[in-house]
Amino acid sequence: MPPEVASCLAAHSRFGAVLSWEAEPEAKLRFDNFPGEPRNSDLAVYVTDAIGPYLLAVEAKADEPYGDTVSKTLADALERRLENPRSNGVARVEQLARSLFSPRVKGEPRLGDLRYQLLTACAGAVSEARRKGYSRAVMLVHEFVTSETQPGNHKRNSSDLSAFVYRLSGGGTTEVADDRLVGPFIVPGAAEVELFIGKVVRRLGTSGPQSDAWRGQGRENSLGLVA
Repeated sequence: MPPEVASCLAAHSRFGAVLSWEAEPEAKLRFDNFPGEPRNSDLAVYVTDAIGPYLLAVEAKADEPYGDTVSKTLADALERRLENPRSNGVARVEQLARSLFSPRVKGEPRLGDLRYQLLTACAGAVSEARRKGYSRAVMLVHEFVTSETQPGNHKRNSSDLSAFVYRLSGGGTTEVADDRLVGPFIVPGAAEVELFIGKVVRRLGTSGPQSDAWRGQGRENSLGLVA
C-alpha cells in the first residue's frame, strides 16, 4: 500500500496499522437497483486492520474535475426523461441525494452546486461496505500533482471536495486537508456504516509514472493502478 495512504489511515483514531489488503481495479460498485452500468471505482481495496475489515474506495485524480455538478446532471436526466419516459436518471439523482444528505441548513452549500461524482463515489463505497458486512467505508482521493497539472485545477478540486464534506457533515467539517481523513459520517441510507473521506497527494516530476503509487502483485488497470 502506498506510504501516503497507509500514513493517512493510521493517523485517524478509528483506524490501525494495515494488516492485509486486496485490491480490485475498476471495481463496479452498485449503489441502487436501477438498471444500467453500476458505479466504477478506480480501485476498491478490501483492508483489514486491528479493528477489523473495511472498504477503501480510491478515486485517482490528476487535475480533472469531479464530473458535472448535481444541477447539470439533473438537467441532463430531465432531457433524457423527455425523450424516454422510462428513463430512471431523475429518480436516481433524487434517491442518491436522499441516501446521503439531510435537509439543507442555511449557510450550507446547495446540493445543486456539488459535484455528482463525489456523491456516486461515496454511495458506492458505503453500499459495498454494507454488502460485505463491514462497519467502515472510506472514500479516498489519491491526487497526483505533476509538471503537467495546473495548480488552479487542484485548488478547484480541493474546494469542491471540502464543499461536499461541509454539506455531508451538516456544517461540522469545513474542509478536507491534504493527507488527512475526516469522519465518521453517518448517512441516512446506511446508518450501520461509518463513512470516512480523505485525500492524499503524490507529487511527481512528470505525468507518467502513476503505476508506482499502488505496486503489488496482479494486473494493471487503465490508470496504472495495480491490484
